[in-house]
Parts: sequence; structure tokens; C-alpha cells
Amino acid sequence: MQVMKGIGRLTNAKLQEHVGEFVIVTFFNGKVLSGRLGYTKEFSAKYQYKKPGYFTIGNCSFKVSHIKKIQVEAD
Repeated sequence: MQVMKGIGRLTNAKLQEHVGEFVIVTFFNGKVLSGRLGYTKEFSAKYQYKKPGYFTIGNCSFKVSHIKKIQVEAD
């Protein structure tokens, strides 16, 4: 398990390195999600543009700025 807390500022580029891997994400609001990290390229019909910089776990999408801590699990 690799914990990415305290490595400096977590950026989109750093998080994109772990797309497709199993992760446990802790958000600033205290919510914890686990699953395969994905990157959304979906088109937002509501806002009429692609949602840049959004990541997914299951059907939950979020931005890197919402993450307090991430753990990357070994497969």
C-alpha cells in the first residue's frame, strides 16, 4: 500500500498516474471511497462542456482538490 499523504500538493498529473489502480480515497468532508480510480471524459449536458480534471470511483466523480488522502493498494 502506498499512501500519498504528505508528498506535497496532490496534482491532476500525480493522480492520473494511478488511474486504473485500486485506491482508497479520503475526502475533506470525511467521506471515504474505495475502488478503481478512473478519469472522466464525459460530456456534461447541464454545463455543455467536458468536465475537465474530474476523477471517478464507481459512479462518484470528484476533483483532485476534494481529496485529503489517497492510498494506492497493490493488486
